[in-house]
Amino acid sequence: MLRAILFDLDGVLIDSYDVWLALVSAGARDLGGPAVTREDFAKGWGQGIEADVMRWFPGRTIAEVERYYDAHFLDHAGHLKVEPDAARVLDAVRARGLRTALVTNTPAPLAREILRVAGLVLDAVVGGTDVARAKPAPDIVLRALDLLGVAAGEAIVVGDTAFDRDAARAAGVRFAGLGIEGNPTLAQLSDVLALAGQPLS
Repeated sequence: MLRAILFDLDGVLIDSYDVWLALVSAGARDLGGPAVTREDFAKGWGQGIEADVMRWFPGRTIAEVERYYDAHFLDHAGHLKVEPDAARVLDAVRARGLRTALVTNTPAPLAREILRVAGLVLDAVVGGTDVARAKPAPDIVLRALDLLGVAAGEAIVVGDTAFDRDAARAAGVRFAGLGIEGNPTLAQLSDVLALAGQPLS
């Protein structure tokens, strides 16, 4: 029986690609890193903060870059786009009695701030700096299951990248792919309501 749905953040509940592009570009400039091109950013998108440090912030620590992200993300929040169905889907999932969690490589304090700005509420938030290994490792998913008190077979992860799919599979959790192959594959976020036993309209 399905008891919980675990959602990725970017590309699922929100679109903050342009926010992060602006933030990482400014951070590289402010922290003395190499210039970040749009093409290079695309190659590293979604990789987690440890990989960000290695790629764009040589000589800096994870803690330094995390502090920079926390302090300056909202400087670029005008670029943030909230998925139009996100709040409705989350409300409907909770109305069905299912638990919800955010499973994101974004550091948890920043993820919570993004959710606040977006007006979205979930039962638990697990970020990339809460665990030893970010996605595609299973650590974030396993931590969310623990916080929600559900077993792997009682949950499903909704994500839009191979990082999400690999993390779910490594944790033994079913994966619903939003725009990518999954079991099932979802065409749009509102298709999640079918998983929760809710009508799609």
